[in-house]
Amino acid sequence: MNYNRDVTAEILSNEEADNKGKEYLEKRGYTNMKETYYLKQEGIMTINYAYVQDGVVMYPDLIKVKVALDNGDILGVETTGYLNNHTVRDISNIKITKEEAKKTLNSQLNIESEGMAVIPTEWQTEILCYEFKGKVDDTEFLVYINAENGREEDILVIKDTPNGILTM
Repeated sequence: MNYNRDVTAEILSNEEADNKGKEYLEKRGYTNMKETYYLKQEGIMTINYAYVQDGVVMYPDLIKVKVALDNGDILGVETTGYLNNHTVRDISNIKITKEEAKKTLNSQLNIESEGMAVIPTEWQTEILCYEFKGKVDDTEFLVYINAENGREEDILVIKDTPNGILTM
């Protein structure tokens, strides 16, 4: 769904827009969704939500919701990632501990948060990982360590811009 209209004022806060997005998803049966990142442009906040199963963030199960910041209208929803990928996953293949995974990180990374996530790969597969968010100097990173073999699978740079929080 995509509806375009001019949004001339930004009245809602980021938190209020997030609540509108979650409420919209829950009313349509999309439960256990967590805001990951967002982008604000021309009075519209596009929020990325990922499904959470047993505390593990499922990034392949992504839904994007466009919220008008003037009155909270939902102007768009993109569910392709969720509809193509959502299933109950076996997340029992953990072979290394979080502490073992931490040992593989750059020693200069100041860890701010840690958890688990399933990430998609360029080969249309998925990998269960430990997700570490942290900083080296003034740069924020997300580092994904494979929970089965301890291999570093991906590193993303987090950009906090005036229009939102993005990853590269």
